[in-house]
Order: sequence, then structure tokens, then C-alpha cells
Amino acid sequence: MGDLIGKFWDTSDFPARWSCGNWSEFLGWLHIISDIATFGAYFAIPVVLVYFARRRDDFPFTKLFWLFAAFISACGLVHLIEAIIFWYPIYRVSGLMKFITATVSWATVIILVQHMPRILRLPSIVATNERLKLEIRQREETQRELQQAKARYVALLSGTRSIVWTSDPEGNFSTPQVSWERYTGQSWSEHRRFGWIDAIHPDDRPSLKRRWQAALDSGNKYQASGRIWHRDSQSYRTFAAEAVAIKNDDGSIREWVGTIGDMEEQHQAETNLGVIQSELARKNRELELIYKAAPVGMSVIDRELRFLRVNERLAKINGRSRDDHIGCRLDEILQGLNDQVEPICHRVFETGRPVLNVEIVGKTPASKKERTWLASYYPLELPLENGSTDDHRVTAVSSIVQDITERKEQEQRLRESEQIALAANQAKSEFLANMSHEIRTPMAAILGYADVLLGHLKDPDNRNCVLIMKKNGQFLLELINDILDLSRIEAGKLNMEVEECPLPQMVADIQSLMLVRAEEKEIKFEVEFDGKVPRTIKTDPIRLRQVLINLIGNAIKFTDEGEVRLRVRFVEGSNPPVVEFAVVDTGIGMSEEQIERLFRPFSQGDSSVTRRYGGSGLGLAISQRLVQMLQGEMDLSSAVGQGSTFFVRLPTASFAEIDLVKPDLVSRNTESKSRSAAPKELACRVLVVDDRRDVRHISQHFLEKAGATVATAEDGRQGYDAAVQARDSGEPFDVIVMDMQMPNLDGLQATAMLRSVGIDWPVIALTADAMKGDRDRCLNGGCDDYLAKPIDQAKLVAMVAHYSQDISIEQLRQKRTARAAKLRAHLESGQD
Repeated sequence: MGDLIGKFWDTSDFPARWSCGNWSEFLGWLHIISDIATFGAYFAIPVVLVYFARRRDDFPFTKLFWLFAAFISACGLVHLIEAIIFWYPIYRVSGLMKFITATVSWATVIILVQHMPRILRLPSIVATNERLKLEIRQREETQRELQQAKARYVALLSGTRSIVWTSDPEGNFSTPQVSWERYTGQSWSEHRRFGWIDAIHPDDRPSLKRRWQAALDSGNKYQASGRIWHRDSQSYRTFAAEAVAIKNDDGSIREWVGTIGDMEEQHQAETNLGVIQSELARKNRELELIYKAAPVGMSVIDRELRFLRVNERLAKINGRSRDDHIGCRLDEILQGLNDQVEPICHRVFETGRPVLNVEIVGKTPASKKERTWLASYYPLELPLENGSTDDHRVTAVSSIVQDITERKEQEQRLRESEQIALAANQAKSEFLANMSHEIRTPMAAILGYADVLLGHLKDPDNRNCVLIMKKNGQFLLELINDILDLSRIEAGKLNMEVEECPLPQMVADIQSLMLVRAEEKEIKFEVEFDGKVPRTIKTDPIRLRQVLINLIGNAIKFTDEGEVRLRVRFVEGSNPPVVEFAVVDTGIGMSEEQIERLFRPFSQGDSSVTRRYGGSGLGLAISQRLVQMLQGEMDLSSAVGQGSTFFVRLPTASFAEIDLVKPDLVSRNTESKSRSAAPKELACRVLVVDDRRDVRHISQHFLEKAGATVATAEDGRQGYDAAVQARDSGEPFDVIVMDMQMPNLDGLQATAMLRSVGIDWPVIALTADAMKGDRDRCLNGGCDDYLAKPIDQAKLVAMVAHYSQDISIEQLRQKRTARAAKLRAHLESGQD
């Protein structure tokens, strides 16, 4: 054996491979390096296989892995020997190694063939991975479902008003009951095991225990009711309990699952049901009494327009008995009124809305006279025969009918009386307007010619006569103005124009005006401010001046000697703030009886006062009503022979808006400047249109005296022709003074015709109308300004100067356009 092994490694019989043939260096080393590299790879592969087989104990066919490792290792050794043979030719070892490799290879083949059926039955790695992924998804889905079920269970326990509980087979609470704790307030330490019984009302515990024991013995469903403690209300509430047994496969009880429902409201409802039924019965009796005793007709009609219910009053109205109504249709009972009533009932059934206060007019068998009834119809949802309602559908109509014939007749009489009163008031307004026009027109001539005469007369006696005429004419004019003001106030047509008014300046103006009258009568007139007063007040300055001038004028008139004083003060502590004007005189004074009659229209203290001092008795009545319209009050104190004090108290702005000042001494500079101001000088062409010759003459005289060139026309037609002729001749008029009331063609019509032919010269409306709305009517008719008769020379000249010197035609066009737009909007809005 030793010789055999030694001979086995003997290489003397074989030459080295380098000596066999003519090997080039490249080719030899290529063989050597390739064999060594193959040897290295063949040994690395079995190492990895062996490592895998040792690490994966669960992998099948471990021995086959070892056999693969032996086969690959033998192949590697063959290549290693092949590389060694280039220097050390151990061909015998190489042959032996190849024999071993062949043996291991065929053994591997045989074992593979034997195991191949089992190997083929093994799943592939991809299939295994897919199966694993499916199992993972199924597990995740199962886990989610379990979590959701747990969340639902927790939400059920937390959110339900009922109690959900579980117990062991004997009824012990072995786990905390969350809903039990929330409802009863018992902690886990209190309700564990059989502590839950303490939350049951003591009187109900014996019955509950008997029922529970019966359920334990039989294993059937547990049901009980009683009272349980409620933490929130701190009282026992009625409950209903149910539980079912969860059993094992052998039929034994594993646990109990139950609920406890709060039945307190249902219990209370059942308890109160008898009370409600009694109350309904009482209300039905009351309703029946109402039907019988109601002073109006009442009925209920179904969808087929048949009477279901009628009271005695309606039966009398319709002239039929109550029994005759029941079950009959409307057209059978209301033969003369059905065409009015039936459409209303259909409308209520269709819309489900009531129809209220409908007047039904006609006759019934109960009355041959045509009568009027006020009826209202209401939808009802009566239950059907089975006690249900048809989806809130209107099933009946209830009606209430009241005979208003006498009331309608009374209303008609009142309307007729109102028409008569309105006609009388209209006649009064027309009379006042006509009186104003008829008196003012001649007064315009009287006062105008008086001014003309004063300019020509030098003899003192003659001038005195003319001054007396002018003074009495002005008195008549004041009387007319007082009558018109009183008429406006009584008709509610005198509006207050409230605005910011500088108080000290207004008082200064009044002082300057009234001081002249006081000086004429040789009495003293003074104005004083008692402390600080508001710099401005919110009022109608024109009407306030009218009131104060009237009071001061009366005080001067009724004071023969002494003084008249106007005292102004801010009343502290009043809310809202108040300014007080006090007119104090040392005149004749008044008695209590005279004071009572003082504020009546056309009334004075007594007839002797009227004879001595004159006057219409309108001034104080107008002043008092003006003060009331200014939200103020008028008061007086007086004593016979000692004088009188008239108080006017007016509210002013809020305390936050008041600026109190200490006024300087009242000055008359403003008034004296205005009286000494030079009259306007005119350099324009004026057309005067008036049907009264004296008015045309006076107007022409005033304007020509001021420097104007004046042409005249007798009516609107002549005025229109004169204006058109002047335009066509290239010598247009600068201003037209147009009377409004003239024969043939009045002033408004003439002005409209002038505007229609493109004549845009200023037109001043000259009218004797002084009622409310006269100015607006003139301006809306196309005129640019308004001057009332009698004509005031200064106002006429100043107005003509303004429109001929201070304002352009384009500015006038813009003002007319704005007025027209405002009037159009006013008419479209439907305002009065």
C-alpha cells in the first residue's frame, strides 16, 4: 500500500507540461491562470452553499446541498491539479481526482433525479412571496376590522344614553363598566362585583334579584324594569333592562351582555297621558262653548266643500238651521254668495295659507237687504279617520264671518263728510289765494305809486299824507300775510327749514330792526345776554325771527313809557339743552281772563285794547303755533299795569355739540351798512309783462330809475311776440319780468313757449299769489326766480341786477336741467 501511494505521487515517468510541445509563454500562462481562477470560483461556490445550508435549518434537501458542494469542490481541485502539472506532472493524482469528480457527479445526478418530483412540487420563490404578501394583507385587514369594532364598541359605550354592560355567568361585574359609571356616577371600586345593586332603587331591588335569578337558572333572556340612580339629575329615573347569555360550545354560560335604557320620559308621558286627555276634553268643551257663544259666524269646511261644523250665529246669517248645514255643500247653502266664497276656499286648500279680511257682499235668505260681511279663512290639518294626517295636507278650512254692514255704512258717511270737508278746505284755500291775489295786486300799485310820489313831493304835509297811505298799505299787507300763515299752519302745509343759525348775529339783526320802532315811540329797547349762550342753534331762523319780531313789536305797541328788553340765556340743567328768549315790557299788562283769550285767532285782551291799539289778534296765535312746530314752548307772566314777560324756550343741539360763548355788545353796524348801501345800477334791457297798467308803470319806473331800458307788454301773447321780435332783430332782452296770472295767455304758458323756441333769457315770475307751492310751481314751469306783489323796489332792482350781471345763461341752463331732473325723479317715485 505504501509503495502504491508513493508511486502514485511519482512523476518521473511523465514530463512537465511545459516540456510537452512548444508552449508559448502566453498560451501556457493562459491555461495556468484560467485553471487557478476556475479553482477559486469552484471553491467559493460550495462555501456559500454550505453557509446557506448551515444558516437555514428550515430549508429542505440539506444533504443535496452538501453533495453539490462536494461536486463543485472536486471540480475545483481538478483545475488546480491541471495548473500544477505545468511544473509538477502528477498525472496519476489528476486521474484519481477526475475519477472522484465523476463519481460525485453521477451521485449528484442520481440524487437529483430521485428528489426532482419533490423539488418540482415546491412553490417558487415568487409564488411564496405573493402568498406571504396576501397573508400579510389579510392580517392587516383583520387587525383594522378588530380596531374598528373596538372603536365602535368604545363609541357605543361613550355616546349612548343607555347603559351597555357585561358580567360573568353569576352577574358579577368583572371589568369596569364605562357607561354604567357615566350614568350612575359609581366608580369601578363601587360597582365591581355586585356593587351595581346599590344604584338600584331600594324598593326595586327584590323584584330585580328574583328576575335575575330566574334568568340564571333558565339561561333565557333577562328582562326587568325599575328605577336607577342618575348622576346628572341627582334622582332615580325609570329604566328597562334586557340581557342575553353568551354560551360556550358545551352550552354553559360564558358571560352576560345587556343594556339598560332610560324610560323616564316615556314613563312621564304615559303618566301625563291621562291628564292630557282630560285637558283635551276640557278644551273641546270650551271650543264648543266658543262656537255657541261667539258673536261672529264660525264654520269648518272639508275638501269637498261640505260643512263639518257651524255655529248658531253663522246659521242665522245664512238663514238656515245648523242641522241643515252639516253635510251640505257651499253652493247648496250660499246660493247667492257661493261665487265669492268658493274660490277663496280653493285658494286656501291649494296654498295652505290663510286669506284674511275679505269682504263678502250680497243677500241671504235671512236678509233681503244687501249686506257686507268681513270673512277670514284659515287652513286646518284635521286627522283622518284612522287618526293620521295626510303629509301635512290641508284637509279643512275654518272660517270666521262678521256682519259689518252698519260699519260700512258709517264709513261711507264718514267718507262723504270727509269729501265735504276737503271741498270746504279747498274752497277756503282757493278763496285765500284769490283774496291774496286780488288784494296784493292793487296794493302793488298803491305802495308803488306812494314811493313814486315820495320822490316827487317836497311839501311836508303832502309827504306826510303819502307816508300815512304807505304805512296803512303795509299794515294791510301784514294782515294778509298773517291770515295766510295761519291758514297754512291749520292746514299743516307750513314746513320748518331747520339749519345751523348763529345766535348772537340773529339777535343783533333783530335789535337793529326793532330799535327803529322803539325810537319812533320814544321808548327804550335793549338786548342782554344772561351768561354764556350757544354760538349756534339748530332751528328755522326765518320763523324764529318772525316770532321774536312779533313779540317785540307787540311789547313796543302796548308800552307807552318805560322800556322793552330782550333777554337771552342758556338754561343750565335742562335735558335736552334749551335756549330761552324772554321779551320783557313795562306796558299795560293783562289780567287772567285776558291771558286765557290771548292766543285765540282774531282775539285780543278786550275790545278796548283793540280800539286803542288796533291789530288783528293773529300775531300771538301764529307765534305760539310756530314755536310748537319748532318743538318749543311759549309761556308768559303778566300783571295789569305792571307789564308782561313772554318766554320762548327752544331745544337746541346736544351737549356735545354746544359751543358756549360770551357775546359782545350787540352792534347795529350790519343793519346800518345795509340801509346806507347804494342801490344797484342797471345797464340792461328788461321786458315787463303784466296785464295791469299800473303794475307795468310802477315796474318800469323802478327799473328805469335804476338805469335799465324797459319795454312792456299787456299779456303773455304780446310778451312772447315782443321777445321773439327782439331776438330776431338782434337786440335781445337781458331779463324778462313776467306776471303769472294774465288773460289770453298766462305767464307759465308764455314762459313754456319761450323755452320751446330756444329763448334762455332769465325770467322772473311776478305774482300776487303767496300760498304754499307758488314758488315751486313757477320755478318748475321754467322761470328762474320769484317775486311776490306788492313790488319791493329794492328787491326788484337787486334781482334784475343779479340775473343781468352776476350769472351767465349757461349757469341758468344747468340750474333748469337740475330742477327738471329732480322734478322727474319726484314724479317717478310717486311722492306727493
